[in-house]
Amino acid sequence: MVRKFPLLKSLFFFGISICLVLFWGLELARPSFPPNLLQAQVNIAGTNIHGTLILTQLNNQAVRIRGKIQGDPTKLTPGLHGLHIHSVGVCEPDADPPFSTSGGHFDPGPFGSETPVEVNHPYHLGDLPNLEVDEQGEAIYNAVTSRVSLSENPISVFDGNGSAIIIHLLPDQQKANGEAADAGGGRIACGIIS
Repeated sequence: MVRKFPLLKSLFFFGISICLVLFWGLELARPSFPPNLLQAQVNIAGTNIHGTLILTQLNNQAVRIRGKIQGDPTKLTPGLHGLHIHSVGVCEPDADPPFSTSGGHFDPGPFGSETPVEVNHPYHLGDLPNLEVDEQGEAIYNAVTSRVSLSENPISVFDGNGSAIIIHLLPDQQKANGEAADAGGGRIACGIIS
């Protein structure tokens, strides 16, 4: 007489083992993020310009800013454009001049000086590397700064009036004692950090 029970029992345990191996394999392959990862998003908008930037506070407390901006190359012209964190979380394209409601470059603290922009530039906490736009009006941005924070502290972009990111018409020459145009000139797009 042939006993089927040991065969069925073996197949059952084999099936359970395969399921467990697959489950734990998928769990180990899933990317894990620190439980307290701080992130913020910026939806950039201007005349025929749009994009999204993501700010992520890293383990060393520096903030990575990355994302994609695109626009009509007649508006977001190929080349370098100043990109800064500004001191007020307001983006009004109909202001005169456009987006002037976002204040000066983010620069809190007893030695900070957001206006006029020439004072303390390029050492404002909100001064960032230029945005580089290609011939199609597209740019991939990836920069790290230790000058700002997403957590609650004196250099947090989430202070009492919020903060914004501005894209400027011209490159930021990143030099001290320059003119306002040397810091990027007019504002062509804005996004509130949220």
